[in-house]
Amino acid sequence: MKQYKFPLLIIFCAAMLGFVSCQQKDYLVDEGVHDAHTSLNTYDYLKSNQYHLFDTFLLVIDHYNLRSELVNAKTVFAVTDYSVARYMNNKLALLKQINENKIYTLDSLYKDISADSVRQYFFDEKLTLEDAPIEPDVHQLSSLGHTSCGVSKRQWTVAELNADGGLPVWTNSPPYGLYYTFVRGALDVPGVTPPPNEADTKIVCQTQGILPKSDKGTYDQVLHVLANTHTFIRF
Repeated sequence: MKQYKFPLLIIFCAAMLGFVSCQQKDYLVDEGVHDAHTSLNTYDYLKSNQYHLFDTFLLVIDHYNLRSELVNAKTVFAVTDYSVARYMNNKLALLKQINENKIYTLDSLYKDISADSVRQYFFDEKLTLEDAPIEPDVHQLSSLGHTSCGVSKRQWTVAELNADGGLPVWTNSPPYGLYYTFVRGALDVPGVTPPPNEADTKIVCQTQGILPKSDKGTYDQVLHVLANTHTFIRF
């Protein structure tokens, strides 16, 4: 089972996007317990990001008319524009092997993916860090893009945190990370080598547990953000 480690494994509380810039120091200021709730719906919350980290992702959402599905999904694992750029750069590199004058644009992206490619980040079940099973257990379910996925959590050790930038531990509670697993074939069994081309892919959430406000005024939905190291729609 592949695991992608994100160097800023720092988000233990749920309501902030403090990962957005390594140069920002606001996260070092103790402002008390952050409220996970936002008065914005999922789309508007992503759009309001002051660093515009989701602009391209939202262009894809708009192109496939998925705004309503994004807003109404019980759980969304959003991807940043870094993830979209990784996909586009990979496609461009392949094209340049054939012709160095080739380009790869958003229009090219739209031709290579589908609405279901995006729906694999949407779920009709509310998936929270609190309810996620502790690894090696994994809660397996299907995305709205009809892909087999899993959700789990794993406790980070102080050594792991120190290895990923020497970040301080500012909580007395055990810090857990939420993981999204893309399941190929059957769910991988720890210690057992999966069949060829059927190894699952696991991605950590760099922000977890944001609670957008639905159109009904309730908070029965949850938003997570996958690590920048994830490549959009590729697992």
